[in-house]
Amino acid sequence: MSDKKITAGKKKLGVAELMCYGIGNCIGSGIFVSMGSGIGFTGRSIPLALIIACVVVLFAYAYKTMMSGMFVLPGGNYSQQALLQPPILIGVSAISTIFTGLAFAMYALSIVEYAATVFPAILPYGKWIAVAIITIFFLTTFFGGKFMGKFNLIMVAVLITSLLVYVIVGIPQTDFSTANPFSEGYFGGGATGFIMAIAMMSFACQGATMPIAMTADAKNPKRSLPKAIILASVAVMVVYCLIGIVSAGVLPVEQVADKSLGVVAKQIFPHAVFVVFIIGGACFAIATSLYGAIASVQHPMMATIEDGWLPAFLGKKNKKGYPWVMMLIMYIIAVVPVFVDIGLQDLISLMMIPVMILNLINNILMFRLVKKYPQAWKQSFFHMPKWAFVITMTIAILCDLLISVALFTTMKAGDQYLIIIMVAVLFAYSFYRLKTGKVNLKEIELARAEAEKAAEESISA
Repeated sequence: MSDKKITAGKKKLGVAELMCYGIGNCIGSGIFVSMGSGIGFTGRSIPLALIIACVVVLFAYAYKTMMSGMFVLPGGNYSQQALLQPPILIGVSAISTIFTGLAFAMYALSIVEYAATVFPAILPYGKWIAVAIITIFFLTTFFGGKFMGKFNLIMVAVLITSLLVYVIVGIPQTDFSTANPFSEGYFGGGATGFIMAIAMMSFACQGATMPIAMTADAKNPKRSLPKAIILASVAVMVVYCLIGIVSAGVLPVEQVADKSLGVVAKQIFPHAVFVVFIIGGACFAIATSLYGAIASVQHPMMATIEDGWLPAFLGKKNKKGYPWVMMLIMYIIAVVPVFVDIGLQDLISLMMIPVMILNLINNILMFRLVKKYPQAWKQSFFHMPKWAFVITMTIAILCDLLISVALFTTMKAGDQYLIIIMVAVLFAYSFYRLKTGKVNLKEIELARAEAEKAAEESISA
């Protein structure tokens, strides 16, 4: 099968379209949710922290980008996992999807926090409003969410416009005398704080590798996907740097540290524009992520249940085919953190650390994959001398460690024990399901066989 044949028919996405897809998946609620925390750690050096965070995240997901330059895998991320990972790791990756429910709580709480800058009277009822938001978005999945799907596109357009206006209006009001390493407030938390800020902001920098999901629709995917991922990362880096400059350079650091972007927006915008920015920009940005996360979790979770990684009763459906038991569990996981007072920083850590641990293992497994497919590596977009590959993947592994360790050290002792237990349970439960024969290994082997076939065909192309 040649790349030319692969791109026939509907497969017409070039580098520009794939890059935009990566940018759209990356720029969103993360910057609204985590910017204040980042400034709290490092002060006015947040733009530099954002630049480095984008680079660190690109390396942290190196295995994905490397594989996109070696093979044409129409199944995208799923095919990559099947080709790269042993069964137990496939199980851990699949089961860990359940923890995305923690993100639902974080997004809902952030929407309330931003809305409260315009309507402060809602603060005493913030937790209940957050639960109401989660409930409404879950209900849209029950009814199909067609209206919300269309409304989601509008919210994305408003989000991008709002961020552009924030930068354009904010830059002239920024005090650039504070934007150098020797000014007061730069590296406000010292070296440790700067590293913490990089780790925290890595949450906002994820998403540039999402074009891999569009492999089946890409032109010359072994070249266009790597280019798109790199260009998307650079574009996000520039945009985030500009947002960071405005966020940390308009007001004194102590007024914006650990606060929402609404504090700066209130300073730079007239009141009417400020209201539009908060509702149309911040709240819509976070709402799009919340809706996207809830809407997209259903199918991966059902696949996890059907493959036997989770008990079959979780996949029970009503007469209309809605998996109500599984979605109810996800709803409970989303609501509980609202009431147990887990901070936004800890929620980010609880989500990011397991992902980075899996990334670390996957980056290590790349050494074996390159050895198994020497011809594919020779033809790869990223082909390099062995010593350069070893250095690159070592940096990738260190980036995963950096994010994991830095986030872990910011957590309270109780939450540190929780994350250790979470990761241990993921591996133990995956091992248990495999050993007791509850997992459909035929499906895993079929997926691996399909991925290997696609890999071999892409090598011979």
